Amino acid sequence: KQLGGQRAYLRRHVAEYALVIVDEAHHYRNPGTPRRAMVLRRLLRTAGYPKLLMLTATPVNNSLWDLYYLLRFFLRQDAALAERGIVSVRDRFDQAMAEDPFELEPDLLYPILDATTVKRTRGFIKREYPNEQIRLSNGQLAVIRFPRPVLKTIRYQPNAIMRELLNNLEDALAPARGEPLLTLARYQPEKYLLPEYQPDGQPVENPVVGLLRTALLKRFESSVEAFRCTVARMIREHETFLQGLDAGVILKKELLKEISAASDEVDDQSLAEIIADSPYRESCKRYNSPALRAAVESDLAILRSWLGKVKDLKPEDDPKLKRLAEELVDIAKKAAQLAVDDQDERRKRKVIVFSAFEDTVNWIEEFLLRELKTNPALKDYLGRMVSISGDPSRGGIEREEAIKQFAPSAAGSPTEVEDRFDILLSTDVISEGMNLQDCCNIVNFDLPWNPMRLVQRHGRVDRITSPHKEIYLRTFFPPGELQRLLDLDERIRRKLAQAAASVGVETPPIEQAPRAERSFAESRREIEQIFRENPELFEEGGRPSAALSSEEYRTKLRKGLDKYREQIVDMPWKAGSGKRTDEEPGYVFLARVGVSKGKYTRYFLRFVPLSAQTICREEGTCLRLLHCEEDTPRELPDPMRVSAYDAWQRAREDIWQEWMKQTDPANLQPKLRPLNHRVAEFLRKNPPSTLSQHELDEVLRKVLSPWSLAMEREIREIFDNPQLEDRPQEKAAQLVDKIEELGIEPFEPPPPLPPISPEEIHLICWMALVGADTTPPPSERLSI
Repeated sequence: KQLGGQRAYLRRHVAEYALVIVDEAHHYRNPGTPRRAMVLRRLLRTAGYPKLLMLTATPVNNSLWDLYYLLRFFLRQDAALAERGIVSVRDRFDQAMAEDPFELEPDLLYPILDATTVKRTRGFIKREYPNEQIRLSNGQLAVIRFPRPVLKTIRYQPNAIMRELLNNLEDALAPARGEPLLTLARYQPEKYLLPEYQPDGQPVENPVVGLLRTALLKRFESSVEAFRCTVARMIREHETFLQGLDAGVILKKELLKEISAASDEVDDQSLAEIIADSPYRESCKRYNSPALRAAVESDLAILRSWLGKVKDLKPEDDPKLKRLAEELVDIAKKAAQLAVDDQDERRKRKVIVFSAFEDTVNWIEEFLLRELKTNPALKDYLGRMVSISGDPSRGGIEREEAIKQFAPSAAGSPTEVEDRFDILLSTDVISEGMNLQDCCNIVNFDLPWNPMRLVQRHGRVDRITSPHKEIYLRTFFPPGELQRLLDLDERIRRKLAQAAASVGVETPPIEQAPRAERSFAESRREIEQIFRENPELFEEGGRPSAALSSEEYRTKLRKGLDKYREQIVDMPWKAGSGKRTDEEPGYVFLARVGVSKGKYTRYFLRFVPLSAQTICREEGTCLRLLHCEEDTPRELPDPMRVSAYDAWQRAREDIWQEWMKQTDPANLQPKLRPLNHRVAEFLRKNPPSTLSQHELDEVLRKVLSPWSLAMEREIREIFDNPQLEDRPQEKAAQLVDKIEELGIEPFEPPPPLPPISPEEIHLICWMALVGADTTPPPSERLSI
């Protein structure tokens, strides 16, 4: 089988394998990666779906859909968790994406994660497995120990040109008032369709434009080179787009990518030929071409002005790079002072410099190659620097060899591999899946826009087998501009959220929702904590507002049962308690429904706020709200105790409505998008000649099942391909192959629930959440 680009052979017949283990499973998160996901699906299908264990420290790399595609290897049916109340896994991820697409913490996903995953953080291991031992690769036992994280802020002052550019970026990308000066019309020509061709409603901003705005901001903060390369590329694409307008056509992104990839070989004549021959173009007749041209030309002028300001800047002009050199000097000095021998000194001066962008890595490397030769304080690093990025090799050195020669002990062969490098420059290609504990210094060259990304980087050196008692995480911050940068990023993402909500894209930013607002506020608070050198985020590896993992809850429950089993077992149903909360006051109820001798027994959690807000049905949210420690003070004022009766009636009614909705088979059918029906109709009219009627029916069942948008994109590329317009049989065959490749399964609706009455919903226990100024609404039961 071809797995990950390497040929591997099974020693036994595939049907004999009862368990398949996939390490670094996040590499299988892309449903359209044929060398990995497709081969694994084929292996599992051929083996009759044996048990599957997937291991990863970073299930979410780009968005929560990464996790969705990994879970599809287990949950092949969209309704696989219907018995747990999840009628549609895809719909649940849609909802979670609307709250926070970048974090594995939305409460909405708790029941799915509870059913499918085991999660253990460093904090959990430290608390629950003190003094436990682990067997190392050499067979020896070692006590589980993690080094202590020490944070340091590297302050730098941008030069005058970059400060001036920040002012320009605020006006161009997301001003505090008014519309952005940079329209990015070239990326959203659909906004300039003539009124008779506009879809229903007013034209809205394409979410891709918001992603471009945030990318420009982050590249600007990262380095002059990253910003310069991006702006130069955008200028070329704008110029090409205008040439298309001159020819009377709108150039689509596919053609612009094609031209950009061959930009060094394309002259004006060949460009005209490419435009004329390409299927990725559209006539200007449906567009307001003058308005579109004016917007693109205005953007081009802004981009050219930015490039003019930075095109002559050199690495030695960058104060950020100078501060990096000073920090490397400090690391080398401390290593010499604290080391017990030469090997220990070499380990203590090893440093990984991270940037999200390869252009920035190039910029740093160009500067340090000269600095190491001319700065005597950095003599120990001379000739001992290597860089890696997305390519398998860089500078004539294979990535795997560079990593081994930077961290030979972590690679498991310190005597066989030469210790060649002490400085490793890298993108996030090594922020997961690598053991680099020879090193104890990490430098984050970019502002930590996503603090959890720093946690992943930190994990490369924060290993159980680290020889260091402390590890040092240094992060660059421009103190004078920090608040302006964070404010600008927030405005961009809010604008992007509005655009994403209007079109339902698969990777929108944070939506305007309470959970989302909290998530964004937490990100900002975490960035400020890192700036203040507070290591709390790295100690726990997660946010305090997130629900604990199911294993952590069960561990707490097990300990409680061990200590208070008799009291808990003897506790009467409907017993309640209360505690103080900093969040919305209200009540959390645990209820049970039992039908037909337990066949349909289910448990429900409900949070009923004191205000008129919607009742919360999410298990993760309820568990997080009621979570408390053994020493949490009990607080239950009489008004809260009495008003619990009315709150329970609201909770029971909500549970009954949810249950009754699932008694109607019509509510258990999948939500399909228009493309599903269009593809099904096409295949009915153009059945592939190689398929029998039974096989065609099976394909149609797969077509009429829920798809993710990533799957839809891949199918749409075939369905809308103009080159297949006159070849229906070939188009049908490609569609069938793609559906098979993506592992789409026919939808099997869950069985409907039997009807119940509200009286069949029984309260087990409840918790009152008492706010600082809690005053329950008037109750009709005050006399009870």
